[in-house]
Amino acid sequence: MGRGTWSWIVPDGLWEIAKPLIPPSRVRPQGGGTQDTPDETLFSAIIHVLVSGCA
Repeated sequence: MGRGTWSWIVPDGLWEIAKPLIPPSRVRPQGGGTQDTPDETLFSAIIHVLVSGCA
């Protein structure tokens, strides 16, 4: 992630550990749907909630 928007939450070392554990996105055979959110963004949101707690 390095210079990304969320690099202040998730350091490069943590992202390198987690990246292989995230399954690839599935393609919908009928098409359509919504655009996938980048894995880095979702992982950063999860880490943020784990660190700060959920009010």
